Amino acid sequence: MTLSHFFILSCTGDTLLSRSLRGESNKGTPEKFYKVVRERGNELAPVFHQDGVLYFYIRRSGLFFVVTTVFEMPPSYVLEILQRITNALKDFCGSLNEESLRRNFALAYEIIDEMLDFGYQQCMDTSQLKQKVYNFAVASKKQLHVRDRLQGARSIPKTVPSAVSQRPLASPGAQKNEIFVDVLEKMSVVLGSESQYRNAVIEGQIHVKSFLYGSPQIKLALNEDLIINNRRGKPPGVPVLDFCSFHQSVDSSEFEQTRILTFYPTDGEFTAMSYKVLGNIFLPFKISPTIDIQPNKTNFTIIVTSALPGTNSAFFNITCPLPRSTSGVEILLQPNTIPQSAEYKAEENCLTWNVKRIQGSSEVVLRCSMKCTGSKKEFGPINLNFEAPLYSASNVKVRYLRIIQGQGFGTSYRWVRYVTSSNSYVYRF
Repeated sequence: MTLSHFFILSCTGDTLLSRSLRGESNKGTPEKFYKVVRERGNELAPVFHQDGVLYFYIRRSGLFFVVTTVFEMPPSYVLEILQRITNALKDFCGSLNEESLRRNFALAYEIIDEMLDFGYQQCMDTSQLKQKVYNFAVASKKQLHVRDRLQGARSIPKTVPSAVSQRPLASPGAQKNEIFVDVLEKMSVVLGSESQYRNAVIEGQIHVKSFLYGSPQIKLALNEDLIINNRRGKPPGVPVLDFCSFHQSVDSSEFEQTRILTFYPTDGEFTAMSYKVLGNIFLPFKISPTIDIQPNKTNFTIIVTSALPGTNSAFFNITCPLPRSTSGVEILLQPNTIPQSAEYKAEENCLTWNVKRIQGSSEVVLRCSMKCTGSKKEFGPINLNFEAPLYSASNVKVRYLRIIQGQGFGTSYRWVRYVTSSNSYVYRF
């Protein structure tokens, strides 16, 4: 069971990197993949079969990372490989975006060749890759600008060491003794009438990126009242995980009793813990659409209510297909104190609505008047994409992050961040 082809596409379908892993004929594969993406949109599963080929993909920073094979392979295994590839590219290139990959295409190809040899998984650890990769990363314009501001100089060479995770773009002396822990959660929700969900899933990951000196022991403690796979008699507000798994380097022997994870952080970024919450989920946004079809016009209203805590905020965008016969669209947004914009894209028969910032416990309204002869069945579905910083939808929290480090390493810094975003948040009429 081997992989056949690896490629990276931009959000517009441009091929940024493509490697035939077994020398097989893969002509047109990226184009076929992007055609399916455009046809199915947000409903496209991360694994699908097309013309005798299995496609596995993940999306990061607006880019598609894809592998193909003609063999039956475990999806979790292949998606984990893609996750590790994206982590390695980010560690070496400093950031993961289109500009960074275009500037570092030689380095990216070298990393892929070391990680996937003739379609088989090989070196997947950043610390091992550092010994095998010899190209240097080229800093992006944004990274150079930040570095120049930090150092106040313009004569710095425009290359950085390849192991970016350990030697950042600022001078080596500017590196702090610090560790970053991100609690990242993605929600997949299907809403029906009255915003009652038909299906809801939270997929969470605890990412760790360490710049600590000496690779010390780390103890990461989560909620003491965290429940695993048991909803009977659950008190309100207590987080319940239906599934969880840990990175191979994490010692979870204490987790059952104390909810403490112990590990020695490796070079680069890794996922210390993955988890899922199925059903019985508190929804951060309520979508309430109404359609009023009259003889001369149709009034379409969407009300989005933020159920986030009052101290939290988020941004979101909505896309909603309209009937093909739509014309003469007029849009009104309320309230006008919230930064937002909306437009009707006639070539796509689609309504888009962007809200840059909505505070918790508040609502925004889009009112749309149009001429159309379509029925209610031609409206939707409504797709909402959002990101809510400082918020954990599952209520999983880091109780403490303890660094057990010897003397002589100076002050260590700990940073914990929470981000909840949408994987697929859909309202179906």
